[in-house]
Amino acid sequence: MPQSATHHRTSACTVIGVDFGGTKTEIALADGTGLVLARTRLDTRAELGPDQVISLASKSVRELEQTSLNRYGLSVAGWAAVAPGVIQPDRILLTPNLPGWERLALADRLAEEFGVPEVAVANDVRAGALAEARFGALCGADPGIYVSLGTGIAAALVLGGQVLSGAHQAAGEIGYMNPGDAPVDAVTAGRAPLEEAVAGKALGEQATALFGEESTGYQLFRRSDAAARELVQRMLQVLGTALANLSVFIDPARIVVGGGMMAAADTILPALVRAVTQAVPFPPEIRAARFLKDASLHGAVALALDSARACEPLTHTGTVISGGLR
Repeated sequence: MPQSATHHRTSACTVIGVDFGGTKTEIALADGTGLVLARTRLDTRAELGPDQVISLASKSVRELEQTSLNRYGLSVAGWAAVAPGVIQPDRILLTPNLPGWERLALADRLAEEFGVPEVAVANDVRAGALAEARFGALCGADPGIYVSLGTGIAAALVLGGQVLSGAHQAAGEIGYMNPGDAPVDAVTAGRAPLEEAVAGKALGEQATALFGEESTGYQLFRRSDAAARELVQRMLQVLGTALANLSVFIDPARIVVGGGMMAAADTILPALVRAVTQAVPFPPEIRAARFLKDASLHGAVALALDSARACEPLTHTGTVISGGLR
């Protein structure tokens, strides 16, 4: 990245997008609008390291390439893959959910495994922002902020149609922001202070300790007792303050919130709107993301479309992955 939110297509083709996650890996074959023609899901089995899942993904990619030729008479023109962490040319940093990926030159490795000239790669959250900017709730928002609130938390900035990567490919790692009560050296000590306060994994751990029974962050939002409400209120206050501070600095037109925790959007969104409206001189619009479950796969498809030099829509029916029907 940066990744453009516009692209040009002059002849029909297909593309393949791969989303490597800590639990599952998904591969999609799509046409020039992002319309999904076929889709495969694999268990990542992250504890076994990268080699086995990359091998399985490569096999699925080759199968989807054959599907594209046999069923649609088209060759695949673009490939892209996304993964969590800070993806640099020769390594991936800050990706604890994918042990063993730290020394992986992802783009080069995938191009070799897939047997193709180039595979575009990107961070999964910024890819989700690309999907929202191209096809979803950030369409027409400039600047726009995408926030992924799930097991962890991260964000992405869309400015002038570009998803910004930063000098070290680390833009948007807001989990490392200090909400004000963490030690100044928390990050160098290996902590992510904002993530510890607002993300699903940390909330689940806090709820489990508080109530003495296994709980998830989402389940916490469904409890009605006073202790649960207090924990939720504190989390929303911290998150609202973080988004307000981002808004004061960036002056976004819109903030879009996605990720697994948005299953509790009926509680989260009104609280964030109140917090930001009260604290920001020019409050942005705040809304739920269009792609709540697999935004990063949508983003991988969008990134693959950008890497394809000549691609246009096919004339058939199918499952819309990216909603790219303008």
